[in-house]
Amino acid sequence: MYIKHLSIKRFRSIKELNISFNKEVNVIIGPNNAGKTAIIDALRICLGLGSQIREIGIKNDEDFYLDTSNPDYILEPIEFQLIFEIECAEDRQYFTSLLWQNPDIPEEVDLRLNLTYWLEPNANGKRLKWSHWGGESSTLDSNELQLLYYTYLAPLRNAEYELRPYSKDNKVSSLFREMSKYSKTQIVEGNPSTIDQILDDDHKVALATKLENVVNDDEWSGLIKSGENLVNKHLEKSDIANKNPKVKIGLTNFRYNNIVKGVVTSKQIYSDSIVATDLTKQRYFDISQNGLGENNIIFSATVFGDIENRRIEKKEHYYAMLIEEPEAHLHPQRQNTFFTYLNELKDFGVQIFMTCHSPTITAKTSIQNLHVLQNLNHEVKVVSVKNINLEPKNTSYLGKFLDVTKSQLFFSNGTILVEGISEALLLPILSKRMTPPGKYSIEKNGIELVNIDGVAFEPFAKLYNPDDEDKRLATRCLIITDDDRGIISAIDFQSVEEGIDKITSKAIIKHLQTLDLLDSTNRIILGTNLSEMEVPGLETKMTFIRAQIEAKINNPSARAIKATGFEKNNLKTVTAEITFEYELMISGNNINLISNLYASMHTGKTFLNPTHSKEERAREILILLNNFKDKSELAQQIAYNIEFEPDWNGFVAPQYIIDGITWLIDG
Repeated sequence: MYIKHLSIKRFRSIKELNISFNKEVNVIIGPNNAGKTAIIDALRICLGLGSQIREIGIKNDEDFYLDTSNPDYILEPIEFQLIFEIECAEDRQYFTSLLWQNPDIPEEVDLRLNLTYWLEPNANGKRLKWSHWGGESSTLDSNELQLLYYTYLAPLRNAEYELRPYSKDNKVSSLFREMSKYSKTQIVEGNPSTIDQILDDDHKVALATKLENVVNDDEWSGLIKSGENLVNKHLEKSDIANKNPKVKIGLTNFRYNNIVKGVVTSKQIYSDSIVATDLTKQRYFDISQNGLGENNIIFSATVFGDIENRRIEKKEHYYAMLIEEPEAHLHPQRQNTFFTYLNELKDFGVQIFMTCHSPTITAKTSIQNLHVLQNLNHEVKVVSVKNINLEPKNTSYLGKFLDVTKSQLFFSNGTILVEGISEALLLPILSKRMTPPGKYSIEKNGIELVNIDGVAFEPFAKLYNPDDEDKRLATRCLIITDDDRGIISAIDFQSVEEGIDKITSKAIIKHLQTLDLLDSTNRIILGTNLSEMEVPGLETKMTFIRAQIEAKINNPSARAIKATGFEKNNLKTVTAEITFEYELMISGNNINLISNLYASMHTGKTFLNPTHSKEERAREILILLNNFKDKSELAQQIAYNIEFEPDWNGFVAPQYIIDGITWLIDG
């Protein structure tokens, strides 16, 4: 069995939230104050009902949801519901009080745990009341609730303290306390053999007695007795006559459970290969000598061992691991290794719930395991990526593409997708220059800028544009791309009806270039006169050829049309006329600044002078950018000059950029 659904109503910052979980690994991500801890605490409250000592619960009115827009809001009941998927007959057998059956669809059966908390007015103010039940309205069986087990790793935990001997809730002690067997070596017919030894109560007594006998030899007995006599001598002199108690001093209380409380955890200094068989040379670091990250890894491994042992011994029936911010104190490579191993715990039948802020872990996990929390206008929403209608190819692409940097889009207040390095370099600076200055800074507004290095926008678009708001991210996404109008390729001339094959179509392109009708990027040159154009040998096809060229002159490319078609709901697409660089140059008086800058990058090169239109000058530079392959270098120089050169104070952002960013931030 596993938790397939959690419903939360009116708990802390969450007014209402419904989240469907995976059977194995669930990674809950989102910015600060989005409700991640509230989800983990709701799980702890529900799963801890069967514990004799509960580590968390609803304690006061601060746990109740408060409508921050209504000062007269009356606190309403907190409600939790856990729904478990039944996977085997034992699930039904062990949890009869949780059974629920759909009255309309009898074959639909699951396990449900319901909790409600409310504040009831009384003479002294308000009193917290609660009610718990299973299924539809069944009385809960405490024996069944004890079969639900979870372990919790808190954020910024004090791992050193929790590894210390005799510390409260020491997981090392718990591991040994709950073991029911262990492996040991014994000699059988002269040969060493490994066997499993049953660790029942009788054998625990035998082990404790054996240790006591070893310690209580003449040497240790004499030493301990001498110290005990010294203490009792001074007790007798410092207290009222006949009132002083005599103390008994010993190394430990020789009971098994008390002995394992004192188990010491330390880290060996030398590798086994260095000390070889001479174990006397081995030395150990005390846990106080380790770094925070090192101790967190050791502590986590101990917890994993404990829960694995419980699962093997079938101490309970359902097991969950709740982890908050496992990235704490771990560098990215260790985060990688840690999370990779965490995924293997599913093989033990443990359901994992993890919150994190780490792009490293987010990038490492399967995108289908992600649950994205977002708090917009004081309303917490969750989107489970598995519920978004992504095609397998989209899921595969996103899984490969969302590396450590790009996965930050899940933590942002919004996302901008661009196709190249020039946009990625310049948009942060251009956004600062928008009016009023600073208001639309994408960095200040927590907007993530993602360069997808191409035009594969579709997988990202499907994260934001579904009609069902529960199947799309709640933040907005802006696609900024080029419309690439005026570019024509050989394939545009291929036609079975006209009898133009691939070879002929390539010959057409080559001829158009010789006529100076196309530039080196195959873009139709501004002001091209098609009426007198001829292609030798294809005189009868000229009507078709001219029509294909005219169709391309002022029309966006097919891929730009496709990108625009994604626009819906939380996604908007804005396009540059021709290219981003072209729009930069024709906006305001930018062409003079950029032309002078580019001339300084190519000394000796003659450029069109200001008597030509800015469109002509911009197209000239576009051709040179393609020839010299220095778009990114130009973008870097522009970014620097905007930031530091006073002469560039008049540089303006293209209008389509302004419109897009305004929509993204203002709505």
